[in-house]
Amino acid sequence: MRSYLLAAVAAAALFPIAAQAQIAPDFAGVRVSTLGVGAEFGLKLNDHFTVRAIGNGANFGYNDTTDDGIRYDGDLKLASYGAQVDYRFAANGPLYVTAGAYKNDNKVHATGRYTNNVIVGGIPLTPAQVGVLTAQAKFDDTVPYLGLGARWPVGHFEFNLEAGAYFQGRPRVTLTSDSIYASDPNVQAAIETERADLENDIKDFKTYPALTLGLRYKF
Repeated sequence: MRSYLLAAVAAAALFPIAAQAQIAPDFAGVRVSTLGVGAEFGLKLNDHFTVRAIGNGANFGYNDTTDDGIRYDGDLKLASYGAQVDYRFAANGPLYVTAGAYKNDNKVHATGRYTNNVIVGGIPLTPAQVGVLTAQAKFDDTVPYLGLGARWPVGHFEFNLEAGAYFQGRPRVTLTSDSIYASDPNVQAAIETERADLENDIKDFKTYPALTLGLRYKF
């Protein structure tokens, strides 16, 4: 919901510009993508250029057990809003290229627990002694986007399909433990090793594939 409100605010901010330039609103739409469910508002600047304000958001739960016996339960929270400029190759043609910038609030939050005893610095610890691990992953705050799309008008409606790349940067992972041994240097070293492993596991998400299916209503 927060993403949709931000998209609406961004769209409303374009109205004074449109009014001053005597540009009529072009369309409003809904979209489903790998960035979440969203909404968009567009202004047609001329036969070739369109500006869009867009918001996306979704939450996904997941669980996974690592090779070293840590079970993670977490949430992937997708949230982004920004603007894109489309360039249509032909005024009435379906194909367009698009580029934009987004405020990126994508993040991962997870808690982890060892499922078996673990030896840290030569000391055997039970899962209870290791405690609960809390992991957070964040990406760049402002990110660029590039894509290629196609649109098919049907009366007042328009369908569009778009594929692109969302360049959100390398993930930054933090990992903490509520263990009573958390201040022990050996435990801290083990936590840092696990943190680096988690960061390496999701490094490929620095370039996030964005595939979008949209439905628009043309005013």
